[in-house]
Amino acid sequence: MVDIERVALLRDGDGWAVDVMLKGGAELRYRYGSETQARYFAAVFSLGPSVLPPASHHVFRRRQKTRRGASPVRAVG
Repeated sequence: MVDIERVALLRDGDGWAVDVMLKGGAELRYRYGSETQARYFAAVFSLGPSVLPPASHHVFRRRQKTRRGASPVRAVG
């Protein structure tokens, strides 16, 4: 089991992140594309998993939203 001291949920200009601070002083940062994903994994890390995945080394970019209703689709039934 990994000795986790603290888990913090962060929002910055790049999106959402979870910082996991270990008792030995190490800090791992995991980036997520949405607040929901970040909150879910913050809860998982708080439970104290036995193994932690490698930290994120990339930044998520927001995708442009597609226009809804541009081409109507009819249900076939």
